[in-house]
Amino acid sequence: MAFSTPEWDLTLFKLINMQWRSDVLDVLMPIFSDRMLVWVIAIPLVLLAGIKTKKWRNLLISLAIIGAVVGATDLATNVVKDAAGRVRPNNAIAQSNYYSYNKSEWLQRPANFVQTDVSGSSFFSGHAANSMAAVTIAMLMWPKLRSFLWLLPLIIGYSRVYLAKHYPLDVLCGWAFGLCFSYLLWKVVLYRFAPDWGKNPKQPTS
Repeated sequence: MAFSTPEWDLTLFKLINMQWRSDVLDVLMPIFSDRMLVWVIAIPLVLLAGIKTKKWRNLLISLAIIGAVVGATDLATNVVKDAAGRVRPNNAIAQSNYYSYNKSEWLQRPANFVQTDVSGSSFFSGHAANSMAAVTIAMLMWPKLRSFLWLLPLIIGYSRVYLAKHYPLDVLCGWAFGLCFSYLLWKVVLYRFAPDWGKNPKQPTS
């Protein structure tokens, strides 16, 4: 990989992935790490917002803006991933616990596991960056959205470490990138296209 894993990064990874485990988290973390979760959350919120405001056109424009931001964030993240080439922890750390979506079960690397991959796509987390970017833009367009939406990227990021897909540093950098990149896009260009929901308090809420 392009850089050595800092000691604190490895220590925190082992705590989250190997020690701070429970049967409940074993069930929840793969769900929060699944990309389908976005649709499960987004579809009811969109329907609720449309029913309350009746402003379907504005809503669709807003969703298109969020989709564009997430797409741009994902592309930029992949550029960084290819350049960094950091190996994912489940392919580098002995006794790391990881979830197989194909088998729908938890697996663990053996104690004598030796890394064979010379490059990977661990740095930084696309899940963390994309989820943070989506929530940031949503909050900029709809300031009255409930603040607990910020928990979504935090939980998603934590799940990526729990599943041994990323180190904590990957997630922290993903959050920071998603926040800064989406805010920059908003300030430079996207605010011009955001629909005006008016001064009427009837705005999409969670």
